[in-house]
Amino acid sequence: MKNKKKTNLGGQSMTVFSFWEKIAESDLKNMIDYLNETNVNSFQKQRLFKACLFLLMGIPVFFLKPMISLVFLGLAFAFYFYEYLRVKSKFNAARFQKELVFLEFSKEIYIYLLENKTTIYSAFEKMKEREQEGVLKDALQDLLIDLHERPDDVQPFIDFANRTSGSDRSKLFMITLFEYHQNSKDDSIIYQLGKMTSEQLFLVVDEIIEFKHGKFLNFPMKITMPVVAVVLVFFISLLVDSLKAIQFGGG
Repeated sequence: MKNKKKTNLGGQSMTVFSFWEKIAESDLKNMIDYLNETNVNSFQKQRLFKACLFLLMGIPVFFLKPMISLVFLGLAFAFYFYEYLRVKSKFNAARFQKELVFLEFSKEIYIYLLENKTTIYSAFEKMKEREQEGVLKDALQDLLIDLHERPDDVQPFIDFANRTSGSDRSKLFMITLFEYHQNSKDDSIIYQLGKMTSEQLFLVVDEIIEFKHGKFLNFPMKITMPVVAVVLVFFISLLVDSLKAIQFGGG
């Protein structure tokens, strides 16, 4: 379900967000759109439905032990939050994977241009022939078509960066490639591409290390937090029941 467009009193169009987007985390929609596996409305409906199952299981318990039913409430909230963490983890993994693919592309195109002194078009063709079926090969094919139809337009280069990586670094690299495409006699642009590739390599390695480290540290917390919440609620309910028993026994 796409966001609807409405016009305000000033005649300006406004984006109207759905109810499911309004109750979602601020970055959830962008991550789901990036993964392209579902849409935020469907994800939120399924997420809320699964969380509500725990609440439904807690209804019979409520009539027997009202305080213990809080355990199911805690499980519902824990599961709802866990679904967000799961999407965020998949998003980070997918983003890093694309960064690695684009990094490999940037190194290869730099070597082609440096050693063969060839044109951008010829370098892209050689790379496409060597690539296996996948996102990069499809993106190269579309880029070659656009280069043939619009040789003086930078937009195909930006579209390629968005499709294969989406990072600002990849866009800057492709814009620099376009500059070389427009002025292939300037060898200084090739060396600038090499410098950008080296800097990108170090940045991506640092980000991967940080991602792996954060994932390692957060994994135990993801496992223990719901358990601790459930145990805490359970002991609170036992404490309340005990205090009630003491109160009634004293009376």
